[in-house]
Amino acid sequence: MWRSLIHRHTEKGQPMRFGSRKDDDSRANEVVPASRSAVEVAQQPVIPSKRLQRVAEHFHTQSDLLATMRTEFESEMEPLHELLVHQSNTMQRLLTNLEERLRPLNEYADSEEANLDALEHRMNESGSDHVARSFAEYLSEQRGRIAGTREQIDQQRMPFLQYGEEQRDTVEVALSRFDQDMEALETTLAEQRKVMLRMLDAMRSDTFTAVKEFLMSRQEALSALASSGSTDPAEIGRSVQQPRRALEPMADAPQVRPVLQHVDEADRWLVSAAPANTRPRMVPPSTPLRDLSPDDESDEATA
Repeated sequence: MWRSLIHRHTEKGQPMRFGSRKDDDSRANEVVPASRSAVEVAQQPVIPSKRLQRVAEHFHTQSDLLATMRTEFESEMEPLHELLVHQSNTMQRLLTNLEERLRPLNEYADSEEANLDALEHRMNESGSDHVARSFAEYLSEQRGRIAGTREQIDQQRMPFLQYGEEQRDTVEVALSRFDQDMEALETTLAEQRKVMLRMLDAMRSDTFTAVKEFLMSRQEALSALASSGSTDPAEIGRSVQQPRRALEPMADAPQVRPVLQHVDEADRWLVSAAPANTRPRMVPPSTPLRDLSPDDESDEATA
């Protein structure tokens, strides 16, 4: 523990030195400003959590990576997107040109169909006589001929439509080399989502919520003592142990036990700095520190 404190002190650029009697004599008449010590204490650094930093850095790095890669991928894929647009526009112009060439045939088929409809209507107006029945087969043949004409017109379009699809498929074939990579990325993304949801569930669990509330309660108790001016290690050690009672029902949980063990060890270390006659009764490492009752104190005195 002391090595850790010494190491932190030296990291701040303040090497720890051990003086001599000669140094003490030479500084005997020095006047040290009364506020010097207070200034040093007020400048205590906030040491961030390595694990909180790790989570933040993960999302920051991932966000930067995605932003950079998205820009790079869009830059590489943009020409292909423009190619698809050009292909569509070109096929539209080709089909427009074809429709101009096919217009006379379409107009002929429309005219023939209109004339046939008019003829059939006029024949039916006089009733279903032997003439209408005699020409019924002829009218059906004429409709079949018109339908055949329209089918031939459609067949003129088919090569161009098929060619347009083949042009688009060529782009898909060129991009198919990345299918396995995309599957790997999608699988990784799905796994990351599972891990993130699992972490969120754990962070929102009753045990972790209780641990956070426990640590905040300890900090509030310590802040209250600091505000009151207390510097008694024994008093501080006992006070910060009070919030432990709310967490004791979960003490056997694997996520809670290490937290309690760590804070108990820290409290014992602090209490050990108190004078022997003011220390609370020491308890085994697995048992939390508690305020001694008057009966316990009298029993120890008798012993």
